[in-house]
Amino acid sequence: DGHQARARERLVVLGSGWGAVGLIKHIDPKLYDLVVVSPRNYFLNTPLLPGITVGTVEARSLVQPVRALLPGKPGEARFYEAAATAVDPKSRTVQCRDDSEVVAEGAQQFTLPYDRLVVAVGAPCNTFGTPGVREHTTFLKEIQDALVIRRTIADMMETASLPGVSDEAARRMLSVLIVGGGPTGVEFAAELHDFIKDDMPRLYPALVGKITITLVQSPDHILNTYDERISKYAEEKFARDGIKVLTNRRVTGLKANEALVMDKKTKKVDTLPFGVCVWSTGLGTYPITANIQAATGQPTRRALAVDKYLRVRGVDEGTVYAMGDCADVKAKAAEGAELVDDALELFRRADRDGNGVLDGGELMTLLHEMEKKYPQIRTLTGGAGVDGALPRLMEKFDADKNGTFCIKEFTEVMAKADSRLSSHPATAQVANQQGEYLARELNASAAAKLRAHDLGPTAVAHEPKPFVYKHLGSFASLGSEQAAMELPGDFVSSGFGSMMLWYGVYFSNCVSWRNKFLVAGDWFKKSVWGRDSSRM
Repeated sequence: DGHQARARERLVVLGSGWGAVGLIKHIDPKLYDLVVVSPRNYFLNTPLLPGITVGTVEARSLVQPVRALLPGKPGEARFYEAAATAVDPKSRTVQCRDDSEVVAEGAQQFTLPYDRLVVAVGAPCNTFGTPGVREHTTFLKEIQDALVIRRTIADMMETASLPGVSDEAARRMLSVLIVGGGPTGVEFAAELHDFIKDDMPRLYPALVGKITITLVQSPDHILNTYDERISKYAEEKFARDGIKVLTNRRVTGLKANEALVMDKKTKKVDTLPFGVCVWSTGLGTYPITANIQAATGQPTRRALAVDKYLRVRGVDEGTVYAMGDCADVKAKAAEGAELVDDALELFRRADRDGNGVLDGGELMTLLHEMEKKYPQIRTLTGGAGVDGALPRLMEKFDADKNGTFCIKEFTEVMAKADSRLSSHPATAQVANQQGEYLARELNASAAAKLRAHDLGPTAVAHEPKPFVYKHLGSFASLGSEQAAMELPGDFVSSGFGSMMLWYGVYFSNCVSWRNKFLVAGDWFKKSVWGRDSSRM
């Protein structure tokens, strides 16, 4: 009947991170019956997480309750604090479990049906199978991690200050080891350095000069996803600040208070003592992500394969989406790449004379048509442009050298283009843009269905637009009120001015005015009274 035709579809969102919140804040609750499921009932401003470790900001300042972010009138959208354990794409259901400390008997597990599902569960830290990581290190991924690091740092400083503790024991105790030279590891090192420089002389004068910071990085430079000029500036600044940076090194194992570190060039293994070790390298896979991969026939890898519309591959079109750290738009031929998926249709479209092969003119016409929609086409040209790419493509892919491309040869060309696709970086900026994009697309899709119901065949169907990431720039706080940034257009800057912009950008990125006031208040308190060293 008319009521059923106009009924809201149930949209279930798994997660409460940047991607999920980007969607929640922009979805229209009049169009969807929104249900959010997450084992934590708050959003966490992860880029500012290193500041919690030394008291620059307080934990409560970086969180916002999910319920306060739900759109619409009270009760129009719902939130369940639970972990998703399994997804059945055929029956369109999600199995959930309450893992909290307070559990209702008989209600710990429940099933949620959905019309559309959005997977935005993020990703855990990757240990790469290194022995001892989980037993002897602390991650810096969740708010509990930052609080553990904060308590540990305060504890080791108080213990090192006790009478009877030898200088050697104190220095060993105050050795901080950071594994991973990405933004998280670098900004934690910078925060700790500022605490040592600004607050230790006042709070722990006897320990000045005894604490050391060592950062171990597997690639040949830190911040390796940034512009090389930023990496160089960061390394030079850390050298001036006394932060020891070991590049081309890999941690091969950890024991209580010591790490085995191998030089990748010489294969020599050294032992590094530590009082606290923070592990911040790489991303892994949550069990629910692996479950969805198995349920959709995807190969086992770090993240879910999605298409250009963020739709999870292997399920009914438009029923399951994924975004953020748990999704990967990188598409290799063996895993169902976008161009390979469309190769037969594209071939038929290009074969204008219907002779079953593509000549050079037909291929060039198609590539020109595809260039805007499929950016990976440009990787086939080798810098020569589409018009100059034909000789190169003929030489490489025309196996029988007859001057034409059969469907098999054409598919190999498409696979080569797809293999050059790189993943979007696993950042808050990407996840948030994906969430906002998906909300817009879902709103438009639901609105088009309503128009179709009201107007019938005369209604214009919604034509989805692919997700396009717009890089707005990257920042890294390097300590001493210095930061480095890169902006679109090959603009790179570092220093005090960049730090002022860092403050402005991260203030504006707070998801509520409550968070904005709390974070700004913490920064003000730090500048006036210093950091809080209380161990609670």
